[in-house]
Amino acid sequence: MKQSNSIGFLSTSKLLKKVSFIFLGCFVSLFQAAQAQTFPSKPVTIIVPFTPAGGADNLARILVPRLNALWGQSVIVEYKAGASGQIGADYVSKANPDGYTLLMATTAVINDKNVSKFTGVSLVSADAYVLVVHPSLPVNNAADLIAYGKSNPKKLSFGSSGIGAASHLSGELFKARAGIDMLHVPYKGTGPALNDLLANHIQLMFAPTQTAMSQIQNGRIKAIGVTGTKPIEALPNVPPITNSGLNGYDAIGWFGLLAHANTPNDIVKKLHDDIQRVMSMPEVRKAMQEKGAEPGNLTSTEFSNFIKQEQTKWTKLMKDANITIE
Repeated sequence: MKQSNSIGFLSTSKLLKKVSFIFLGCFVSLFQAAQAQTFPSKPVTIIVPFTPAGGADNLARILVPRLNALWGQSVIVEYKAGASGQIGADYVSKANPDGYTLLMATTAVINDKNVSKFTGVSLVSADAYVLVVHPSLPVNNAADLIAYGKSNPKKLSFGSSGIGAASHLSGELFKARAGIDMLHVPYKGTGPALNDLLANHIQLMFAPTQTAMSQIQNGRIKAIGVTGTKPIEALPNVPPITNSGLNGYDAIGWFGLLAHANTPNDIVKKLHDDIQRVMSMPEVRKAMQEKGAEPGNLTSTEFSNFIKQEQTKWTKLMKDANITIE
């Protein structure tokens, strides 16, 4: 009988533990749902891991006023530039996983070392970049540039927002496919790189359209190709680089908001839905499209999967080209 009572006691104990876990799980779910309903209840910070005036900053600045109005809370843009975006990424990866600190990430920021530290919130845009040159360079398209590079070895230099950035990797892919030698000059953002292009300290760059558009329009730089497989709406007369004999050349640069990997799902969904709501506003779509950025519309899960696919693609190129992000 004692043995039977002991077994009964153990069974009851296990049952109580199971019920407790179920209750705790329900409590956590209800608590997270309540958090999401009241989110945000204080200012939200968007970390831009580059210097001001680049693509990430330009897009963040379009979203911020509308998010301010929607949430009734301040949305603060804070710059933490350096190490090809890794300083800003590291900061967000160590922040509280509560959705109040977001990262305006780009292709450069997420790599095989940190991809597991973040969860995708909302793709802001994923667009082809534009190949721009200083007007003094005697080229009018990518084929001309390739011919010039082969005739003038080691005389071309291209700028980027940092090692591993889309502006860098687009150039590395171009070098590899075209068989020309170009010096890569990394900066802390596309803004400083563009300034040096305007001053003719570098001859070309693969730039986010939203960064380069105004200088293209005023004739201070010349657009000679786009990195996607078809023309872009903002520059319909600029041909894809692949049309110049580089079959299969295709490179896009993406921008998106990420959160700490442990951010509650309900908060991530609230952030995603609200950001998508803002990007669907006609004035926001117009502002983005005028800068050459098409608003993204992936779910959070789809965006996270997209990041992993892009990271795999570019990791191979970096390995083949012996490129290392410190």
